[in-house]
Amino acid sequence: MKKRAIETALAKKRAEVAKKKDEVAKNTALILSVPEIKTAHEKYVNAAFKNALGGFEKEEKAAKDAYIKALKDHGYDESDMTYTPACPICKDTGNAGGKLCKCVWDEYILALKEICDIDACAPFAFSDADFDGIKNENLRRELEKLYEYFKLYAQKLPNTKAKIITLCGGTGTGKTSLASAVAREAVERGKSVKFVSAYGFDTAMLNSHTSPTDEKLGRISDYLTADLLVIDDLGTEPILKNVTEPYLLLVLEERENKGLCTLITTNLSPARILNRYGERVYSRLASKQNSRIFKIDGKDLRLN
Repeated sequence: MKKRAIETALAKKRAEVAKKKDEVAKNTALILSVPEIKTAHEKYVNAAFKNALGGFEKEEKAAKDAYIKALKDHGYDESDMTYTPACPICKDTGNAGGKLCKCVWDEYILALKEICDIDACAPFAFSDADFDGIKNENLRRELEKLYEYFKLYAQKLPNTKAKIITLCGGTGTGKTSLASAVAREAVERGKSVKFVSAYGFDTAMLNSHTSPTDEKLGRISDYLTADLLVIDDLGTEPILKNVTEPYLLLVLEERENKGLCTLITTNLSPARILNRYGERVYSRLASKQNSRIFKIDGKDLRLN
């Protein structure tokens, strides 16, 4: 996902550079079409060629001075025919020290947002959270702390201690909004995100399962490689034999092994998760070493 976004940003940069160079070339042709300038330029080129063979420095200098004067007399300068890179860091290549240059960063983020479909999948941002309407002071404080924790988590990922986080809570307690905020923050910091409903995840895994062997992993590549995978409303999807539990386990294991982060929201309690998905999946979600389970309590709560 990030590779595609980088390629898109660099392609746009190359197109912009090509357009500017084309404009310079057209401007150069226009300037050199002026008879006086054309004649002076030809004399300068010939003098430079002769001097390259040696002994004609003064002749070349005189020809160049005459050429510069001809340009000036018609309101031009040599710089009008020279392409100057807009970015002094990467010289408009888009790469600086083996990394994406900051001059194309905004385009990279725009491309990444589109590839991740973040505006449609995760419209809620941390800045949208408004706790003023929550009358229960203890609940408000807890939610504020929770949002502070997850904003820092989004900024650090995938370099976080907890690789798998599960948000448990009743309907309307703000789990999806919080997951959305984490996803948006991550993308805006250049991280790739796959945000999917549990039903959508199940469908993708079924498509992979029924695909030819050489296509199976390719069909779920984004689920295995995104810096952050969000599975929303786990427990609302149907249980598909040989698909739901084994593929969920496969994705969790592969991502954990790669050091990538997974965020799950669910209305299920930890006990019901164990009962529905089995011990192997539950052990991944409840591991004290690499995972955390957050229980969001309180009445129905809509932060957006």
